[in-house]
This record gives sequence, C-alpha cells and structure tokens, in this order.
Amino acid sequence: MDVATPNKTVLASLVAALLLAPAAHAASVYKHENGDYLDLYGEVGVGGHFGANYNSGEFYKDQYYIDDSFATMGVKGRNGGLLYRLELDYERENWKYGSGDMVLSIDKVYLGYEFNDHHYVEVGLTDTAFDDYDKYGDFTFDTTVETGEAGDQDGTVKYEGRYGDFKAGVSYSYDTQSSSGAVLGNIVNGYTGYFGKRFSVVVGLEGRSGSEGESKYGEQRLLGLGMRLAVTDQLTLGFNGFLEHEDIAQDKTTVDVTDPNNKQYVYNNYQTLEHEGALLSAKYALTPQWEIVGSANYEAYEHWDSESEFWDEKDTEWGSSRTWGTLGINYKPTRSSVIAVEGSIGEAAQDFYVYSRVYF
Repeated sequence: MDVATPNKTVLASLVAALLLAPAAHAASVYKHENGDYLDLYGEVGVGGHFGANYNSGEFYKDQYYIDDSFATMGVKGRNGGLLYRLELDYERENWKYGSGDMVLSIDKVYLGYEFNDHHYVEVGLTDTAFDDYDKYGDFTFDTTVETGEAGDQDGTVKYEGRYGDFKAGVSYSYDTQSSSGAVLGNIVNGYTGYFGKRFSVVVGLEGRSGSEGESKYGEQRLLGLGMRLAVTDQLTLGFNGFLEHEDIAQDKTTVDVTDPNNKQYVYNNYQTLEHEGALLSAKYALTPQWEIVGSANYEAYEHWDSESEFWDEKDTEWGSSRTWGTLGINYKPTRSSVIAVEGSIGEAAQDFYVYSRVYF
C-alpha cells in the first residue's frame, strides 16, 4: 500500500511483543480507592536504519543512515466511568513523503467510557481498532513486512471488548488522511481474535470510502491475519500476512492554476491494484534478558510489476515481488528497557536496524 503511515503506528504494536506495555511501568500521579487514577508514561528511543535502500520506497531521503529517534510522553487516567488520554510524540518524519525533521505532534487525545472491566469505547484521536494487532505475529522491531492499515486517526469512534479467551474491536474514522496529508475518506476497520495460553490468532478487516477525486487514493479493502504459537517456554513462532485491494487513480486533471506552486487537481480513472505480503517469525529466549528474533518475508505490489498495465514505470531491483530475511538479538537490561540489533539479507529496505529504548 502506498499510503505513507508513520512508523510510530508500527512501533507501538511491537512494544507489546517485546516488553510489558509502557503503561505497566507508568508513574502513578494519584490513585483513589474508588478506582480513579492518573498515570504519567512515556518512551525514549535512539537509533536508526543503516544501509538504507531509498528505492524500497520506505524512506524520505537517499542516504546510508536514516535516523529513527523517537520520544513519547503522555497521561492517561480514569474519572468515574470516563477514561481519558493525552499523548505527545517527538519523532523524525523519516518515512516516504516525510520532511526528515524532528516534529512534535499530538498522537492521541480522546475520551472514553468503561462499561466494565472488559468493554469500553473511545472517541477522538486514537488508534483504529486493527492497529494494535496488525503485526501481531511479528517479533522483530522494524525490518519486516508491514500491513498498511489506517493507524492513528482523528475523528475516531472505537469499541473493544473481551469475551473469555476472545477479543473483538471495531472503529469508524471520519474524513481521514495519510501522514503526508492526502485525503483517504472514511475508514472502518476491526478485528476478532482468540488468545489462548499457547496459541492465539487474530483476523482484521479494513475498508475505506476513498477520496472521491481529492487524492489518488480511492476505495480500499484489506484483510490481515496474525498468529502466535508458544512451542516451549523459550520458543515462540509467529505468522503475519495481508491481502489488499486498493483503488488508485491513474489520471488527474488540473482544475486551478492560480497558485503555480500549489496547483489543484481532480483525480480520476481509479483502478484496483492488488498487494500482498506475509512473514514467518520466531523468538527464542536465551535468558530473561537476552533473546534472538528472526523472520522470513515476502511482499508484492502490483505497481512494481513491469508486465502489469498499472506499472508505475519505476525499475526496481527485485521485480514484481521481493523476499528477505532478518536476524536480530534483543538485550533487556531491565523490564522496561531494550537494546536491539537486527541484520537483513536479501531484498530488504536496510542492512541493519539498531535501536535502544527506555519505557516508563
């Protein structure tokens, strides 16, 4: 999928796979006996991509090292049955169409209502429902196949609930945009999953209405699947995959040239392109502090295929699809910190990814 989505949406889902959630290490500002509370939490990370391949279409600039430093600070709490959260991110816009600058932004601001311990709703700027599970079967940090769901969106209404060993969630986002500001239209997505002690599986769906000519992005349908299997107490296997049908405009018509630097267009002739990707992943705990992770990856986008009528006329090193592998090691000095090094072989977007993070 060619919609640029911030790396933070991917990284947020990976934290749960590597560590306890940041909120588990939050500093409690206050906690009342009636259940009301206010927590301060955050994350500080330094690192980046070495040997970055600009032709992969994942980075803003053609250079060897792409910085991926990132920081988050937020407050979350409960007041009666009401939930609230405000989260600020300071990150480098290093993705495709990004500026490359460090930018301070509001990542989340929402109110919610907790019906009971297992069911709640949120309204505002928040994760879409499928965002937390779009990389569920992947144990690596940021070097593998990405399921391009909507991520964080303003104007979102979300429900999530637990039913025994099953979880489900659904969200509706109004008048959404990509991180580059392109209009996407309204988006509905959701997931349902089984979470057992040894085996778990999550299925996610997403659909968007399209921009109706305001951008090149038309309607879209996305199916995602993630699985985990704990083979032993030390070894866990994972699978992640997606299939996407996305309408992309093949033509555009100029409608306003008043400002030569900001011409206005109407996009048309939308055609459906098919994208797919999958990975097998594994994590092996050597000790409570050390673990090895790895993955084998495959993805294909129709606009890469020179034999397709929708080829974007950009020659790639890999043709219509690409495959690559990753192998890494994670060291956790404490329960709330991690140092990660991952190397890639094959048709990957980078040679190495090196990162250190502390969560609180």
